[in-house]
Amino acid sequence: TAGAGLFALSAVVGSVGYWVTSHVLGDALAQPVAQSDRAQQDELRAMSARMADIQARMMRIDALGAHLAESAKLKGDEFDFSRKPPMGGPEEAGVIGHGDEHQVGRKLSDLWQEVQEREAQLIALERVLQGIRQQKVNLDNMPVRNGYITSSFGYRSDPFTGRTTFHGGIDFAGSEGSDVFSVADGVVVFAGVRSGYGNLVEISHGDGLVTRYAHASGIVVKTGDLVSKDQLIAYMGSTGRSTGTHLHYEVLRDGKHINPATVLRVARR
Repeated sequence: TAGAGLFALSAVVGSVGYWVTSHVLGDALAQPVAQSDRAQQDELRAMSARMADIQARMMRIDALGAHLAESAKLKGDEFDFSRKPPMGGPEEAGVIGHGDEHQVGRKLSDLWQEVQEREAQLIALERVLQGIRQQKVNLDNMPVRNGYITSSFGYRSDPFTGRTTFHGGIDFAGSEGSDVFSVADGVVVFAGVRSGYGNLVEISHGDGLVTRYAHASGIVVKTGDLVSKDQLIAYMGSTGRSTGTHLHYEVLRDGKHINPATVLRVARR
């Protein structure tokens, strides 16, 4: 995804920037400048200026990523562009040392090209999300092709405890492995296992609207994917807190559960 790619790229930029500053520039500029070293000093200063240019471009990319995440109302650490990525690992043999300025130059050139590619990807992503935002979000669509409602939204008798509890979605019964579809265009903000939900897909559709598809036997999308209306995202199952094969479907507006029946056309496709 764009966010994950930026985090990895930021780690590379940070590592190279630290090395250039502390090892090459720090040591070289601290030494008395001899006449024979002036050319090398000029080259190192040029590298430093280029590194500053790359870091400035990275700040623009981070700002753009934060803007995309905020405008699409995406939540989660994978969309937090304000956090610096963790770095570390053992020191490998062959670390760049003095006299390898040409190698540093090649690395900076490759890094600069990667920054430009990432920036182009983010600009394309912004255009896609802008198109999604300009369209009125319509969730009036079925998440399954074949199925029938076995439990509605609201208070009910808990199937495990028998106590009256709140049910935050609609349950559709069906056969194991039946296709589950996204009800509208959006961005996958979660795809994995969550307590109680089992295998879960969560999609942000903009305007604060989010849909959840739970208890899947398998998931075919990943966090960060752009999905289209009627796109296959999972297969019906009985993972998590479930008494049998079904889809638990939720709709949230600004983080609060709403009755899916108010936006859902309950009919076969």
